[in-house]
Amino acid sequence: MARAAHGHGRSRAGRGNRTPHRAFAVRLARLRAEAGLTQTQLADRLGASRRQVAYYESGRGRPPGALLGLLADLFRISTDSLLGREGGARPPRLSSGVLARLRAIERFGADAGRRLEAVLDEFIVAEEWRRQPARARRAGAAARAGGARRAAGLRH
Repeated sequence: MARAAHGHGRSRAGRGNRTPHRAFAVRLARLRAEAGLTQTQLADRLGASRRQVAYYESGRGRPPGALLGLLADLFRISTDSLLGREGGARPPRLSSGVLARLRAIERFGADAGRRLEAVLDEFIVAEEWRRQPARARRAGAAARAGGARRAAGLRH
């Protein structure tokens, strides 16, 4: 009480209707709606109450760090995006066709997944090589050939 009398504290009435976390609140409500979830459904997935979700969506506060991570995972975005710290563009997502193919491969088991990873690794190396300028490709090929000669014990 003495603090308020000296002007050091603020009463709730003095704050008005400001919502310090308004941008986060709008972003959270939009993400929840895009995911087709009600506040209650989101709360259930987070292990929180509907009242907490409503509080965060009101802009009066932000969830603690542990919940931020859960929210980001749930909405498949980074915590930076969730907090509005990125340029706004979402990272590119895989097409539904690619996702369907990956789900089908998952059903084949871990061995099929490892074989797919090996094929993808080869594809990435080949694609990176293809996208290099021609001069860099020739230099890389020459370096690999020289290394192969040395490994075989041959001279230039």
